[in-house]
Amino acid sequence: MFKKKKLDFSYKSNNINYSKIKLIKLLNIINSKNIEYIMNLLGNFKTKGAILLKEIIWNAYNNFRRQIESPTKNVYIKNILINKSRSFKKIRPAPQGRANKIKKQLFKIILTLNQEKKKKWDKR
Repeated sequence: MFKKKKLDFSYKSNNINYSKIKLIKLLNIINSKNIEYIMNLLGNFKTKGAILLKEIIWNAYNNFRRQIESPTKNVYIKNILINKSRSFKKIRPAPQGRANKIKKQLFKIILTLNQEKKKKWDKR
């Protein structure tokens, strides 16, 4: 009689020191997949980004399991966002008394976990 309550869980990780373009390539592969499948897939990649993502997703999954009453294995990534965070600014010396400014951008990732798989036609 009663519908199951859809539970969305958001997890945010700040100040990631890695390229946004390289992260987006990995995120396109793992979007709307099962958590167990993602952990096996990222375990096979040896890049720094895959190791970072695996750690972030594992922490989000553990926090999600603590929040719900009955732990399930059917947890999917509903949405992934990459936003800008703060940036480091420094000056390096250059030839002939000049200086070059360098900006190192940091990013934050926001994951949304859900117990139901996102349908392909769903544009949320």
